[in-house]
Amino acid sequence: MKSKIAVIGAGNGGSAMAAHLTSLGMEVALCDLFPSYLEGIIADGGITLTMDGQTAKYTPALVTTKIEAAIEGVRLIMVVTPSFTHRMIAQACAHALKDGQVIILNPGRTAGAVDFLSTVRANGCQADITVAEAQTLVYACRKTGPSAVSIYAIKKKVLLGVFPASRTDGVLSLLQPVFPQFVPAKNCLETSFSNIGALFHPTPVLLNIGRIESDPDDFQYYIEGISPSVAVLIHQIDAERQAVAAAYGISVLTAEEWLRESYETSGESLYELLQNNQAYHGIKGPHSIEVRYVTEDVPMSLVPISELGKLASVPTPNIDAVIRLTSTIYGRDFRAEGRCAKNLGIEGMNAAEVGQYFESGEK
Repeated sequence: MKSKIAVIGAGNGGSAMAAHLTSLGMEVALCDLFPSYLEGIIADGGITLTMDGQTAKYTPALVTTKIEAAIEGVRLIMVVTPSFTHRMIAQACAHALKDGQVIILNPGRTAGAVDFLSTVRANGCQADITVAEAQTLVYACRKTGPSAVSIYAIKKKVLLGVFPASRTDGVLSLLQPVFPQFVPAKNCLETSFSNIGALFHPTPVLLNIGRIESDPDDFQYYIEGISPSVAVLIHQIDAERQAVAAAYGISVLTAEEWLRESYETSGESLYELLQNNQAYHGIKGPHSIEVRYVTEDVPMSLVPISELGKLASVPTPNIDAVIRLTSTIYGRDFRAEGRCAKNLGIEGMNAAEVGQYFESGEK
């Protein structure tokens, strides 16, 4: 009997996951709340996947905009969407979730699992569910057409944090047949603080915002956008991230260590490591300030790091400055709409109480 898996989201990652899992013999229900993402797949009768030099079409068992239909009778639910859609998805599925179901956010960004479960509970769901978050998307992939996707690589190792942490072994056992790449994090605090996008996304956009708005010529995002001075600020923001993580007993790689571990690069400083990383050469900067590097990574990455810092009495002045300046420029209160302590349900807790909550799931 085929295993049933629901994939929520039909963008780059969701299309890749739905096709890949179908190719492995899984019975996949693919859902997207926005019909336009499914139109090409429905019209073509499946997803054309290019991977390892081979191209083939794979047809999910179900393609639907109805999330309750997608998750019915399914134990494993893979949410593969930007983090700013997590609350929308949690609201949509809250009434249909059943005891024993496992939801995995791919990726969760910072405190994604807690935010998702908090939203589900606020919408009346009392089912005994487990929510987990991946540190990053397991695939390097890109949609190449309305019903076509290419998987360029599958990461060898991806940290997985489970909320509550006591259920980690059970979730990994469920994933092992299809995703042996997932390895256990201590808890969701470790995956949350390992969010490198919080460093490399909002700050370079903020400090290049005039260039993005007025320069019609493409610039290389990492190579030109992260100049020596921009790298100095990113390094200081990273130091604040490290300090907040340490306050919760979590040790995570510095940006420099992460670059050395993830890529073939060399250098003493953050700037040198970025400049010498051939994988970053040719990656262009955005053409508009309405880019997920800010609209996702400020409220869903920087805000929760700052808020967790406040609960642990760890100052984050540079992170706070980026949140404030981007909020002013974009005309939005990223802190209030993001993963602040109130929205995460941890307002008024201290660091020890937060750590216990992430471990046990109980306040």
